Amino acid sequence: MNKQLGIIGCQSKHAEFFGSLFNRDRAFPGYEVTCLFGDDAPDRLPYVQDTAQIPLICTSTDDLIQRCDAVLITYRESERHIEPAMACIRMGKPVFIDKPFTLTVAEAKTIVDASLKNEVPVMGGSTLCYGPQIEKIIEKATSSQLGIIAYRAGRDSPFGGYRFYGSHLADLCATVFGTHALVVRSTLIGEGVTTEVRYPNQTVLLHSLPSFTKPQVIHETKHGLVQTTLDDERCYYYGMQAFVEMLERGVILRRKLEQLVFSVHLLHSMIQSMVTGDEIPLRKEG
Repeated sequence: MNKQLGIIGCQSKHAEFFGSLFNRDRAFPGYEVTCLFGDDAPDRLPYVQDTAQIPLICTSTDDLIQRCDAVLITYRESERHIEPAMACIRMGKPVFIDKPFTLTVAEAKTIVDASLKNEVPVMGGSTLCYGPQIEKIIEKATSSQLGIIAYRAGRDSPFGGYRFYGSHLADLCATVFGTHALVVRSTLIGEGVTTEVRYPNQTVLLHSLPSFTKPQVIHETKHGLVQTTLDDERCYYYGMQAFVEMLERGVILRRKLEQLVFSVHLLHSMIQSMVTGDEIPLRKEG
């Protein structure tokens, strides 16, 4: 019998992207999305249900969680993630929490602590972090003195401002360059934002403009800078592939949880620096 997945939230296009991978494309045999709950955009429910071929519309998050083996939370607004995520953990159901992972660091830590205490696997964030290119970059990027991540993000998104797309940059920074950064400083130039993230032996620049189209990761080697364009079309597949692998193994990905908490902290500090112009410490130096 197939493992049954549920999707909470339908305003984001990720709902039909994820659902279609399982149900229309049959990308992951043995898994199907059987339930959908979408109080964030009820008018989109029929479209998402039809597009992703999801059999059942549920009446509440608890109704959906009880019916499923695992859950995808795809609310666009990060402040809506904590409540259904904790409900999933209480009911023992593994969960993928879409980006932005949470609104606050406290919420991220609450989810991670509950995941570890109850031994319920949790993952999520930007699916750009799960592609095969990333592992190849990590092997070389962590030893470089300079890194650059560039992608689309604007400060006026109705879904949390810079946080909505800026979470891609923060998640990628945590995944590729690590979680031990010391300070950040953000600079505004027109519509663009450039954040300097300083590590003990490395500097990473996060550069964004609303007009950027393809995510780029650049790292330094002894032969110069190497640029990698990430696959922002196949990334949804790679994210769900990682989720299915986690479900198959039944393990808690402690490193990924650490990265997600750090990313929320990093993004919060980036936005704080954008407002104040100050350098924001992430941890004590030395």
